[in-house]
Parts: sequence; C-alpha cells; structure tokens
Amino acid sequence: MRTPALDIALAISLRPTDAPLASREDLAELDGDDVLNAVRGALATRGSVRVWDTATLGPAAIAAEPRPDLIFNLSEGVTGSGREAQAPALFEWLQWPYVGSDPVTLAIAHDKWHTKRILVADGIPTPAARLVQDPRDAALVDLAFPLIVKPVAEGSGKGIHDEDVVSSPDELAACARRKLARFRQPVIVEEFLPGRELTVALIGNTGAWDVLPLVEVNFPAVGGGRHRVFGYEAKWSEPTPDDLLCPAPVGDALRKEIEALATATCDALRVRDWARVDVRLDADGRPSVLDVNPLPGIMPGDGDISCFTRAAFAAGLRYDDLIRRLVDTALERYRSGSFLSYRPGPTA
Repeated sequence: MRTPALDIALAISLRPTDAPLASREDLAELDGDDVLNAVRGALATRGSVRVWDTATLGPAAIAAEPRPDLIFNLSEGVTGSGREAQAPALFEWLQWPYVGSDPVTLAIAHDKWHTKRILVADGIPTPAARLVQDPRDAALVDLAFPLIVKPVAEGSGKGIHDEDVVSSPDELAACARRKLARFRQPVIVEEFLPGRELTVALIGNTGAWDVLPLVEVNFPAVGGGRHRVFGYEAKWSEPTPDDLLCPAPVGDALRKEIEALATATCDALRVRDWARVDVRLDADGRPSVLDVNPLPGIMPGDGDISCFTRAAFAAGLRYDDLIRRLVDTALERYRSGSFLSYRPGPTA
C-alpha cells in the first residue's frame, strides 16, 4: 500500500551567508545550505516541504502557518541558554507534531551542568565537575588536575579549545575569567579524561533504541592539540576521510558497555526519536558520558560530515533513508498508545 503524502515543515536555523569570518565560531551551531538542501530533498520523497528558517522567522509568523502533518525539527535557535527548546515549545503550544525531543529535554541537555546532575543522580558515570559563575569561584574548585573549562550552554565545539585544559589553580582562574567574559554564561570545570573519545548515535525511543555503529574521533587525523581535545578547531578543521573511525575499533565488551551507557543516558533525559551521546575513556579505559545532544548535527558529507551521519552510513543507511527513518520514528511514537502527550485523556 502506498504511503500517503505528508505536508511537512522543516524548521531549521540557517547560518547567514554574509556572516563575517570573525563570527564563525559564534554561528557554529547553525546549519548551512548543505544540510538544508539534503534534508529538504529527502523529505520531499514523503510529501510537500515548507521551510521555516527560525533564525529569521519569528514565532508569530510560524503560528500563522497552516498546521502541517509533521515538523522535522532542526531548529538550534539563536539566543538564550534554552534556545534549542524555543521552537519545540511553540510547536507544543500549537499542538503540532514534530520529530525529536520535547522542550524540557532539549533545554536540560543544552546545559552541561543540569545534564550532569541528572546523570549523576541516575548513577551514570560522568567526569566530576564544578560550576563557576564568578571568577572568584575558581579558587573553590576542589577537583584533581588536569581540568577542562567549557561554557555551560554551547554546542558544536564552541568555546572548547586545547588551551582550555589547565594544570594549576592560576591557569584555571585565568581560563575561567576569559570564558566568563567571552560567553557571558557560567562555565563548567570538569576533570579531564585522557583516553579515547567516541560518540554514539541512537534512533528510537525509551525501551526500543537502535544503537548505530560507534564512531571514534581519530585524533592523529583531526588534530585536537597536545591534549587531544575534540573542540572547535578539531570539529571544524579541513575534513579528511580518516577524521572519524566507524565502526570504531573497540572490543565487544567495551562496545556493549558504551552502548548501555548511551541508552541509559537517553532514558534518563527522556530523549525522543534520536540523539548522539559523547563518551570519553579515563586513564584505565573506563567510559564516561561527556555530553548529550538530542538535536545532533547531520551534515550530509558533501564536504564535512557529522558523526551521526557517518554512523548512519556505516549502518547501511543512505542519507535519504536516515531522514525518512526519523520521520517514521516520530510518527510511530505519536501513534503509540504508550506515548505521553501531556494532554488530558477521556474522563471515566
């Protein structure tokens, strides 16, 4: 039986084409025309596609649109610590269905400190950390050096560099001061793990996660500086075919341990439909969760390629297959009797 055509809206935050070079890091989370064209083309195989650029189109204009059958949400937002939650919050208000996690999960996951507190509460290993909101707080940090200093609510490697790995109280104070002034938000100070870095792409929902082949960051190819940091420079350097190793060369026991960490992380944060979980090994080879991204990048590989896309390709999915599968995963969730819509049910 032929699948009925859908009226699909693609919500995406697009990088301005005339942005000055100096602002490139600030705009790293926004998507370019490569993602726009690839996703729009894939969605067109399921029906008609409207594009809402949430970097320029406001909520009133979106709310005035006819209700779509489904929204494919890639909206990163532009300002605010909860910017990834802004468009889905509007969709929830309008009761329009969309692909991906709800505003609560997106807001929490975008804040590394809130995420870490949930992971710790659920017994999921993650590097010990402290929150610094004032330069004077750096003197109170009671963690073992080396430490890494990161903005608390940024993605795509923004504000994470090799020189942000510090080895003394003086270096920590200076780095925290720079970060607070540059990003105007708290910074998270975290014990730095020296081992391998891997990332896990997942599709599904609680109780039914499909874990795609693991991806390992190949630091000899991608760089990352003396400390092997997968930050802004490493993520946005000139790509090579060897940047990402997928499937990652890990033994079965470690692979299963990492997969279990990733699924437990998604369940703890109530992730919906898809996510990427970043993991790093300590000096003894034990994995800890670094970060959770329920709105992962999916650059198609026409130049740069995202970790999620590389994992999908390794799983035998073409790009169009990946996008259609995410659409089907969201539609199945909305049809499921176990999906909690947070709307009142029928009275007895």
